[in-house]
Amino acid sequence: MLLRWTRRLGIVLAVLATVSLFLMMLQTVIDVLASNLAGRPIPGNLEIISVYHMVLVVFLPLAFVELKHEPISVDLVYQMLPERLQRWVLVAGYLVTATFFGFLLWQTGADALRSLEMNEMMMGAVFLTIWPAKLALPIGFAAALLVVVANAWQAVTDPDFNPSPDAPDDVET
Repeated sequence: MLLRWTRRLGIVLAVLATVSLFLMMLQTVIDVLASNLAGRPIPGNLEIISVYHMVLVVFLPLAFVELKHEPISVDLVYQMLPERLQRWVLVAGYLVTATFFGFLLWQTGADALRSLEMNEMMMGAVFLTIWPAKLALPIGFAAALLVVVANAWQAVTDPDFNPSPDAPDDVET
């Protein structure tokens, strides 16, 4: 049940990141057109893109990357280990990763709450409230933490668990 729930959460967050990416592209195109055709760019366009869109695009899909088993990894030594030891190294790696995401969740959550309490704003071409964007970090880290814990649990309990990324369907051989 945890795996199903974390899978849905990861997909929802990845969809939100995709929507944000699309909106970022649309906003950029509109800004370029408004600048060149009307001489009136969108006020604060750079700030909005860098504070909101980029943060959402980077941090919300972390859980989806973990779901697909596609974080950056180096497995030179891992491949040479016996299968049983590989499983324990995998679980240990998941636990270290979960600890890392836990620390990131704790710190970014505290930062986001502090930012919310003081209604933190950024002064640039326009004043921009930034605390909502800071909430994306602990949300992304919490979701990634849940997926890593679910993967660790699955690695311990499911002998058929395969941590390899899914092969793309369109690969030609």
